[in-house]
Amino acid sequence: MNPCVFPQVSIAPTPKGWLLTIQNEHFSVMQVFRTAAKAQKAVGRMMEFFDTMSAQPPRDREAA
Repeated sequence: MNPCVFPQVSIAPTPKGWLLTIQNEHFSVMQVFRTAAKAQKAVGRMMEFFDTMSAQPPRDREAA
């Protein structure tokens, strides 16, 4: 993964709350919050999680 490419972050309303999505070309993380304000406050925490996941070495995948 290119460290200069920042992941996309979005907060969107859904019938069950506000969906925070952080994604890049490899994967994404999503979480639903009760309010847009709580989703916005969680961006930093979720970005830390995303950075940790991005730093993990790739694993070989076996065909199911």
